[in-house]
Formats: sequence, structure tokens, C-alpha cells
Amino acid sequence: MNYRHAFHAGNFADVHKHLVLLALIDRLKRKPTPLFFLDTHAGRGRYDLNSSDASRGGEWQNGVGKLPGSRLTSEDAQRYLQASGFPDGVAREYFGSPLLALRALRDIDRVVFVEQQTSEAAALERELPRRRNLSVVCGDGYTALKTYLPPKENRGLVLIDPPYEADNEFALVERALTFSLSRWPNGMFAVWYPLKATKEAQRMHGAVVKAGLRKLLLVELLVRPHDSPIGLNGSGMLIANPPWQFDTEIRGALEEVRGRLAQDEGQVHVRWLVGE
Repeated sequence: MNYRHAFHAGNFADVHKHLVLLALIDRLKRKPTPLFFLDTHAGRGRYDLNSSDASRGGEWQNGVGKLPGSRLTSEDAQRYLQASGFPDGVAREYFGSPLLALRALRDIDRVVFVEQQTSEAAALERELPRRRNLSVVCGDGYTALKTYLPPKENRGLVLIDPPYEADNEFALVERALTFSLSRWPNGMFAVWYPLKATKEAQRMHGAVVKAGLRKLLLVELLVRPHDSPIGLNGSGMLIANPPWQFDTEIRGALEEVRGRLAQDEGQVHVRWLVGE
């Protein structure tokens, strides 16, 4: 696998994914008991936006680069912008899901970051502080679901965010979510997926419905028409067992950032794929 997230760090999909991630962690922290967080495809944790990789595509300029200085009013959007860390309003580096999540979580929470690429896992380990209840595992994220679920805390969040390089990645994600919910039925899962003109996302939606999974919420952000042939038109999050009223609460934040990120006919879709 040759995927390097540095090419895409800070793009609109990262803004969407990480805004939703921090909002989910915020709801979980409203209870005082410890929680468990597992990131199955963690990456290196921090990305230099001036690096040759990030500069080559310049994707962050149409993503997080459009947000510094914005007057965001929703609590969830403000939380994301503050966590992204642009004290002088200039985007120089981007924090990936490990650093964003770890800074939002508490010392009592147990955290496991899994990254398959040896160099990326080593870079992530260098970024993180030494503390109890924190592990970096160099290995397969899907295998980690078998290893760590169900967690002893019996509450928490699993982020499944593969690169979708493999032709069968959507099928792997569907099987991973189905398996994970069989092991931990009350666990909260957030699955990121790309939205393109092709129909892979819709087929995955149909597969998880056919598998009999319940309480599945779709949270999608489109920055171009869904049938645009350009490439990545939008970003999706499939959330299993979302917090109460999350569907109504997250919409305002996404509409707010959509107004700054959408290039053509941007849209926000928040709907239940399957209810109770």
C-alpha cells in the first residue's frame, strides 16, 4: 500500500470527518465514566502543510485553509476550528485524527491508535506523549477490531477510516462494521467513506441494511454535485449508535462549513439509513 495522507491532509473531507469526530467525543465525555477510543487507520498524526506532498495537490487550500478567520457560530464548528490550532489565523500544519482525538479525550480514557505503515506508525509514536492508557500499534486496523472489541469500558467510539485504495475496501468496511457490532452491539462506530460519481457508497449502504444493522445515521458533506466526474465530490460518515439528537445538532455546523467549502452545488445530507 502506497497511500500517504499527507497529499490530502486538511482537505474538505478532513474538515468534515474531524468536525464530526470531535462532536462525537464531546457527547461521550458528558458522562464521567471512562471511555475507549480506537482509530483503525491512524496515520502519522501531524502534517506539514508546506511540505512537498501537501503542496503538490494543494487540497488543504480548499479545505481547512478556507476556515481561519471565519466567524463560525455553531458550537461544534467552533470546537473544530479551535482544536485545529491556528493561533494567528494562518494554516501551517494540520493535526490528524490521533492528535485531535487525544487532545479532546481525558486521562481516564483508554486510547489505541493502529497504523499499518511502519514509517507512519513510528512518526505517530514520536508525536504522542507517554501516558497511561495510550497505545500505538503497527498492524492491520481490521484485525484490531477482533483484538480490542468489546472493550472493558463498554462505552466509547471506534473510527474506521481506511484509504479506500483497495478495490474491495467498501466490502471490507461493511464486513468490519457488521462484525464489530456483533461483538459490541452498543458501541459507537464512525465510518468515513468517499463520495464519488460511482455507486460504491450506495452499495455499502445497501449491504449494511441487508445485514440487519440498526441505528445507522448518514452524515454527508458534498462540495460538488454528486454526479460530477471530477473525482472526490463529497465526504460521508456512517455512524452506528450515534448520540441522542446528534442528527439535528450536527446539521447546523456542517451547513456552516459547507458555505465556506462548497465549490459548486454543495449540500449537507443528514438522515437515518436505519432507525431503531
